[in-house]
Amino acid sequence: MSLVEKLMYEVEPAVRVSGGKVTVVGTGQVGMACAFSILTQNIASELALVDVVADKLKGEMMDLQHGLTFLKNVKVSADTDYSVTAGSKICIVTAGARQREGESRLSLVQRNTDIFKGIIPKLVEHSPDTILLIVSNPGS
Repeated sequence: MSLVEKLMYEVEPAVRVSGGKVTVVGTGQVGMACAFSILTQNIASELALVDVVADKLKGEMMDLQHGLTFLKNVKVSADTDYSVTAGSKICIVTAGARQREGESRLSLVQRNTDIFKGIIPKLVEHSPDTILLIVSNPGS
């Protein structure tokens, strides 16, 4: 066995699914605060990010990946396609509309409900046994 083979010997094959995956939908300030907390508190071995703004999503993913040097081994992935969320134990939905000037809270709730109608079915399709955690304002 060569030196390279000795050094690069695979002790254990890579696990395809960790069993400790968390998804965060929405990469705004609240979503990224959730993602950062998940990473720093060693809550998950996999973190998936989803957002509709592809450039921001990629930038946030790269920022988190660069910081992984100082954390435990965590896989961070991101996509606008909800298939990246497959196998998530918990899905945290932070995506939503901002309140417009003069808009009633009831109107904002309706707009956010409409947004959730597009998000929740996609999450459940890929992770049917997931726990949904909705972070919203207003909450009621």
